[in-house]
Amino acid sequence: MKEKVFVVSAKEEFAQVKINNHEFCSSCSARMLCVGQKDEKGTISVVNPLAAQAGDEVLIEVPEKSYSKELMFMFGVLLLASLLGLAIGYITAILLPLSSTQTSFIGFVLGLILGGFFLVRYFRKIKKARLYPVIIDIIKKGDSNG
Repeated sequence: MKEKVFVVSAKEEFAQVKINNHEFCSSCSARMLCVGQKDEKGTISVVNPLAAQAGDEVLIEVPEKSYSKELMFMFGVLLLASLLGLAIGYITAILLPLSSTQTSFIGFVLGLILGGFFLVRYFRKIKKARLYPVIIDIIKKGDSNG
């Protein structure tokens, strides 16, 4: 999904852009994972690899393929962690005075919690920049930028 927008401000590797089309965010299939969430002024944060400046008209793209890959990774980690916890819980039933059903359930829940904890840390530290829309072209330089 691509959209023409104006840069409101730019700082380091990110920029704030003004969304002209109010349907852009509401019709986006990746809006639930988008880190650049639209605020009440209609601006969102985007990655600025082209060093666009305030006043520039730019083309942004929502990296829906990256979102799909990250969603698949997220659900895969949760599934793997919960199944691994389930198996470990079942195996530990031999050592504990609980039934295999109880230890399996406890292992499942603990695996799910640990998988969720891993994902939170993963998305905060490693992959956060992949979840922002990206400026892919500067269409027109702003008046103050030459």
